[in-house]
Amino acid sequence: MRGALEAARALPAHAVVTVTCSPTRGIDATVELAAQVAALGHVAVPHLAARRFASRSHLETGMSRLTEAGVRDVFVVGGDGDHVAGPFDHGCRLIEALAEIAPGLRSVGVPCYPEGHALIAAETLDEALDAKCFLAGHMVTQLCFDAARIRDWLQGVRGRGVDLPMHVGIPGVIERRRLLGIALRIGLGDSTRFLRGNKRMWGRLTGPSQFTPDALLDDLAPLLAAPELNVAGLHINTFNQVGSTEAWRRKRLSALASTAGDVDASGSPSSAAPDGRA
Repeated sequence: MRGALEAARALPAHAVVTVTCSPTRGIDATVELAAQVAALGHVAVPHLAARRFASRSHLETGMSRLTEAGVRDVFVVGGDGDHVAGPFDHGCRLIEALAEIAPGLRSVGVPCYPEGHALIAAETLDEALDAKCFLAGHMVTQLCFDAARIRDWLQGVRGRGVDLPMHVGIPGVIERRRLLGIALRIGLGDSTRFLRGNKRMWGRLTGPSQFTPDALLDDLAPLLAAPELNVAGLHINTFNQVGSTEAWRRKRLSALASTAGDVDASGSPSSAAPDGRA
């Protein structure tokens, strides 16, 4: 999206910043932008779309550029669409190649889909995640507005033995109508149906001003507090709306810190934090 590098300049120092792969600009643009983001002092994590690499040599060249830029973390996706440019028709094959080409990588992340994928069967997604869990270091959910759906899906995944730490993908602060358009465009499917059946959330997403993820985050709190589910944290999709999202993040952290510090003389949580969690 336009203005990505300028948006990255507004992030807090040493932020972890993912760089998505544009279906029109291709993988080389992702690699170059990731290198520029890393030069700002951030931890850049480029999305490597398996189907966009024309050859193994193409992958080697891209990884050489990333290594030169100090990038040690990647996020591997299959890449939507029927066209396969080279030898990697899905993410697992790309990860296997990375183990040989770039053994010095610090982490490899993979996507997961609590609501499924518009173009890929649920069984195929399950098989792919089961295979990747032995090769990757963490997983990040597609945007989802239904905390209960995420919980149910995650409990099923843990029951299958997939123990990868999970980061929950949430939107940042963004104009509501724009977020709705993005949700429809990327095929969130059940999420949009859920929203239409959830008057509170639907109202938040279709109102005249900005969407903030506070209500969604409140719904997700039990997942974040459940160690057996191994939810490592949040992945905030800013859509380059960094300034407003960072202001929200700081405000939220300040409020939590204030609540966590409000204890009585015995050290137990006061009425300001009835459940004892920040």
